[in-house]
Amino acid sequence: MASPGIRKTIDAALRRERESSQLSLRLERQLPQLRNKLVLPDDQPVAALMVFITDYVESVPGCLRLVTAVSKHLGFYDYAAPFLHLAEDYFLQPPEELPADGGLEALLDEAFLAHRLLEEVNDHHIKHLQRPLLPVDMTEANIIVHHLLGDEFATRLEQLVQFTAAQLLRREYVWGEVRSLPAGAEATPLVSTGNLLGSPRQIKLRLAS
Repeated sequence: MASPGIRKTIDAALRRERESSQLSLRLERQLPQLRNKLVLPDDQPVAALMVFITDYVESVPGCLRLVTAVSKHLGFYDYAAPFLHLAEDYFLQPPEELPADGGLEALLDEAFLAHRLLEEVNDHHIKHLQRPLLPVDMTEANIIVHHLLGDEFATRLEQLVQFTAAQLLRREYVWGEVRSLPAGAEATPLVSTGNLLGSPRQIKLRLAS
């Protein structure tokens, strides 16, 4: 899992951003609105956002490799594999709803879909089994990216993830294997918002007053 093609796609997008500053310029224009939702550093806020975004995008291959390893070790890889393949496909074969210009902004959309899919799986298992399934918790980072993408577009992506995840989670024939995992078998989250250099130390959600 985590095809080398994903790494090549990320490297190409980062190189294109260094050459064009396309996403950086958009963030610069949106700073007033973003400050209403996010706590940003006073010094070089756009640079801090770019560090966060780069880390968020680059964390996807590692998350997929980690979930693959954990699911094989604990014996539920057959259950996790369709989610992992779909998260990978978001990068290699993006949905038609996403721009396909190869830039970092487009890749942020794809990373959001991948991370939100894994979050949706965990949320489902917490609700039904009172425990997470995967060693990944990117909830805060995903909310931050939701704001970066804009509420209207991010909500459309959320709906796509929720619909797709619902179809996969109906595969009851493997539920028995997941339910039978011994208590405590699930790994403590090893990938989380706190692992991203840009968060939570520099970029945080602004709490409603």
